[in-house]
Amino acid sequence: MSDSYSLIWEKFLTLSLEHCLREVKAHRGSIFIFDEEKKELVLEIAKNFKTNSFKNIRKTLGEGIAGKVALLRKPLLVKDVDKEIPFQDRPFFFNYHSKSFLSLPLEYSENLVGVLNLTEKEKGVFENKDLTTALKICENLGIAMYILKNYLKKQKEEKKRLLKEIENLKKVIDHSQKFSSLGKLVGGFIHEINNPLDGIIRYINLSLDCLEEESIVKEYLFEAKQGLNRIARFIRSLLDFCWSLSSSKNSIDINRALEESLFLFSYYFHRYNIEIRKEICTELPKITDRGLKVVFNNIIKNACDAMKESGGELFISTQIEKGKIKIVFKDSGCGIPEDIKEKIFEPFFTTKKVGEGSGLGLAISYEIIQRYQGKIFVESKKGEGATFIVELPLKNELQ
Repeated sequence: MSDSYSLIWEKFLTLSLEHCLREVKAHRGSIFIFDEEKKELVLEIAKNFKTNSFKNIRKTLGEGIAGKVALLRKPLLVKDVDKEIPFQDRPFFFNYHSKSFLSLPLEYSENLVGVLNLTEKEKGVFENKDLTTALKICENLGIAMYILKNYLKKQKEEKKRLLKEIENLKKVIDHSQKFSSLGKLVGGFIHEINNPLDGIIRYINLSLDCLEEESIVKEYLFEAKQGLNRIARFIRSLLDFCWSLSSSKNSIDINRALEESLFLFSYYFHRYNIEIRKEICTELPKITDRGLKVVFNNIIKNACDAMKESGGELFISTQIEKGKIKIVFKDSGCGIPEDIKEKIFEPFFTTKKVGEGSGLGLAISYEIIQRYQGKIFVESKKGEGATFIVELPLKNELQ
């Protein structure tokens, strides 16, 4: 049975082909889609043919009329196939009322998406005005096809990955009942996941109904993508928390973990023009790994978000002070208003726009530091940057 993504794609192609036929007043048509891996055209939809034997016909680039149109990337208007096309390249016209057809490439930028074929003109043969009409449609249709095809492919892969992660999440939760805060997080997760899923279905359906409007198609598909990404962020955040619940006998080198986290965000440092400055204590002991790198990632990610508009500096230091391991992250970003400083470690609290943040990163970080019997707190004023301080007792070091 076809999955929902295949059904969406098939419905999209059907509606697109029906629209093209109406615009040029034709009865029959087909759409070939370019298989990038095999470098072949695949016939995925055909309208008003007496048989389904044409389904999944494959043609190499240059093979037949569709193959030549795809290879040359040039539209073709034929008024009489018997006079204009060599016999070996002719399509099956023996049961057609008309021997005139249009064949046009579907493209996005420099990418070949497929080929649109139209035949059986209601009256007479196709003229230049029909070709002009079809070309205008293909300009938008190629873009819409490319976006939707790649979007559905990615979401299908993402769905498989998310289902696997959810299954892992259930197993972890079963072994972590003693943490009451986890129940609240999962409850919030279930509540939050419904709205984005509904949004995906709604926006994809709307985009299928608005294929003529390129900007609307792109807008709705972008909104749908944001919805699924929002789900992914929530699941990743919960997984970070739940995986860190399991006891670990592994050790962690704090300085090395910091370097790995910094390397992970190196792209953002370059993109947002963020300078990194460090003062590292080389005498830190190794400690038990209870998910400390998750804390580092969340704090660094927040610092990047705070400085992405105007750039700035992120200062990081490690030291031993008064019998404690002290780790400091100081950014020069927008800062945190006084009235929300006490809320930032609460689950699902976020100042970011809907869909941009889960509100779980700092809550998870707080829970992890609590398992070290340590402290995490922030010093900040609006417009003056933020300083996150992590303090860990030395008793967490490996004996």
